[in-house]
Amino acid sequence: MNRNRTADAIVVGGGVIGAAIAHRLALAGLGRIVLCDQGRVAAQGATARSGGLLRLHHTAAPDTLLTARSLPVFEQWTERIGGDCGYRRTGFLMLVGPDHVETLRANGAVAADALRYERAEILAPDEIRSLYPGLSTEGVAAAAYEPAGGYADPAATAVSLVASARRLGVIASEGTRVERVWERNGSVAGVHTGTGRIEAPLVVLASGAWGDPPAAHLGVHLPVVPRRIGLAQARLPGAGRRGSDASVPTCIDDTIGCYFRPEALDQLYFGVPSNPEVDLGQDVAPLTDDEVGAAVQAVSRRVPAVATAELVGTRAGYDGYTPDKRPAIGPAGPDGLYLALGFSGGGFKMAPAVAELAAQEICEGGAVLGKAVQPLLEPYRPQRFESGNLITPEASYAHM
Repeated sequence: MNRNRTADAIVVGGGVIGAAIAHRLALAGLGRIVLCDQGRVAAQGATARSGGLLRLHHTAAPDTLLTARSLPVFEQWTERIGGDCGYRRTGFLMLVGPDHVETLRANGAVAADALRYERAEILAPDEIRSLYPGLSTEGVAAAAYEPAGGYADPAATAVSLVASARRLGVIASEGTRVERVWERNGSVAGVHTGTGRIEAPLVVLASGAWGDPPAAHLGVHLPVVPRRIGLAQARLPGAGRRGSDASVPTCIDDTIGCYFRPEALDQLYFGVPSNPEVDLGQDVAPLTDDEVGAAVQAVSRRVPAVATAELVGTRAGYDGYTPDKRPAIGPAGPDGLYLALGFSGGGFKMAPAVAELAAQEICEGGAVLGKAVQPLLEPYRPQRFESGNLITPEASYAHM
């Protein structure tokens, strides 16, 4: 029997988005908050499989605005949140070929304006090699450079948020699977879980790849498709040592469709594309040798040392993708139901801003359909999928 019988708010999903929202609701003094996760916090979903890239460079301005609001939180994590999110300032590069230089300049200008307090530049290949000797610039025409960019540890970030939330009174209910949102007279009344019922007038679904099924019986249907995501880790001495002959930045390379970043001083993380067809009812399949081998071949075109580097680990997990690869954030269905899911691989770097704005909106009555109040969240409303008003890039790349 679940002892947490009543609450003022229930947040479903213990990844970085759910943890951040629970924390912000507690800071706002909302009352008794229960954070439910079907496993352990940051253990099963996208958070622990994220590359943790921190960047402002995007193809749509709304994303840039949210990440610009989030970056200072990562930089000042201990003072603002407590604990350690693992932030490392490595610099960020967005690499493009000759066909996308003007696109790079356009998107780079938006990022530069959002940074305000620090420059963002467009670099030529020789300038790239001077900053990061571990990179090959074959096929690269230019790069957008953000000195303040870098990475953080997504799992440590979520755990830190939950620890801070617990200090504020949030109850982290791990191993609690939310099966159904409970509604009474047109308003949310709580949730049914595998261990009993929890009553609450507010439910936030931040359940990532698991999407909206707990609210499907209430007419809430989002086109969130679960996909398998993965990354690999290689031993690469000097990768994270600025000035080293092997140094590399946090990077997205549009010429070969991959991302990578250093990890500590002597390792490299890189993304591994994988089969998008998944069954959430089964354990996630580990990355195959063929998948990892293809990723090594791609990344080694940009970081030649990866071709012979020792692989020291891989991870695979699930994330939820929407048709425009942007999240659904805002009220949906009965009064008291709020969504923050479908982040499509991009949620980590904007989590602090999403949580801040969503919590403000909820506390001002914005969990009621039609009363949402945060302009920065307007492009992400769940209703855009039904109306066809999807978020479209202002300037697109080949892969991003």
